Amino acid sequence: MKNKKDTAVNEENISFERSFKRLEEILVKLENDIEDYSLEEIIKHYQEGLKLLKICRIKLSEAELVIEKISTEQDN
Repeated sequence: MKNKKDTAVNEENISFERSFKRLEEILVKLENDIEDYSLEEIIKHYQEGLKLLKICRIKLSEAELVIEKISTEQDN
């Protein structure tokens, strides 16, 4: 049960929204259809999920810094 969206993360400049959506897709697959995947495929999805999680965390940290900067500028 593979489709186009079952590709590994290889884009360095992937957006937060796209990363998060793909992470959600992986989670749903692993929660609902795990019996349809081999152990190798499950590990591949897990690794992709970890990469996506890292991207999301980086993007959120960057956004937090921008918000802090804006808040500091507004206070002055």
